[in-house]
Amino acid sequence: MLDGYIAEKYAGILTEEDVGNLFDSLVKKLANNRSEAARRCGLTGKATYDWERTAYVKLATKKKVLKASLEEDFIETVEYLLGRSSDRSVDLLRAVLSMLYADAIEADSRAGFEPVFQKFEGTRARYQGIIKDNVRDEVEDMTHALRNRALELGVAMAERTVDELSPRELIDGLQILGHIYLESPQEAQAFAERNLGLPKQALEPMMQTFRDISTLKQLRATAVDEFPERAKKLLFLAELNDVWKESLQGVSPKWPIVIEQNHTHPVRGGVLVENTTTA
Repeated sequence: MLDGYIAEKYAGILTEEDVGNLFDSLVKKLANNRSEAARRCGLTGKATYDWERTAYVKLATKKKVLKASLEEDFIETVEYLLGRSSDRSVDLLRAVLSMLYADAIEADSRAGFEPVFQKFEGTRARYQGIIKDNVRDEVEDMTHALRNRALELGVAMAERTVDELSPRELIDGLQILGHIYLESPQEAQAFAERNLGLPKQALEPMMQTFRDISTLKQLRATAVDEFPERAKKLLFLAELNDVWKESLQGVSPKWPIVIEQNHTHPVRGGVLVENTTTA
């Protein structure tokens, strides 16, 4: 019953290549007996050779091959359908985003850029869930380039939800804010709200992390035996960001502090050691 329903409903999405793949798989499962595979599909052997020669398969034939494949191996056939449907959706999304990207990047004014950029952002966010690993980098590169262009043109970026952010965007945001925060905490907050379009669910924890790490400035050369767990947490958070890691190690002149640590004992001898060298 279910075999027939799926075949009737979804045979239309099959290409000639899909029909050939399903039929070849059926042949292999039947000990390479092509005649038996054709019989299971309700087809003549000649019909299977005809579609290979003409690269055309009637809808009725697609239904027969799909039904026979489902009857032979239901799970494998359904997984094949899901995979092919997903691949086609991703290809279509990439084509649409690439077209919008080209139109936006070629726009020479804010008026021409902004509506296309907003369409790109909306489309990408709406279909974020189907962007696969093999195209994620490409989409994120386009997004990064368009966001830089938006900043140049003074186009405000709408706040998004955490679910709409990719891991790369969160990491980039953390790095950018880390650099700015070292110069001006107030400007970092304003910049994030004004230019990065980070949602509050992501921005507030980031800023709190920076504030927590900043307390280490006041803790240098101070015994930390009374709050070892706090120190461990702060040091762990700092290591997530290369800018702060450099600062904590005394590389950055903005923060002349050295912390000798390992994962078990983050502060040697329970003391944050002040850098005695001149920055």
